[in-house]
Amino acid sequence: MEGYQIQNVLETLIITMGSLTGLWLVTRVFIAKRLGKGGPNVTQLTQSVDRLRDSIEGMREELGDVTERLDFNERVLARMAEEAKSNRQLPPA
Repeated sequence: MEGYQIQNVLETLIITMGSLTGLWLVTRVFIAKRLGKGGPNVTQLTQSVDRLRDSIEGMREELGDVTERLDFNERVLARMAEEAKSNRQLPPA
């Protein structure tokens, strides 16, 4: 390669690297500003979602307790109905 060709390649590399570095810096600043504006909102949304998850988990536990109580009451009522049937006496013939 001749000297002027190397010089052209170096100039092209310097311009390209400078442009990419500038683009990278602009992108970083843009992202930082977007996160800066959305940061509190994102934090607030994250906290809200966490509270909702906790609330749903509590409701699931309560529903499980209610379901167990309902099953127990159904069994007791079924047993009482069977006992009532078996205690019925046929009238004397």
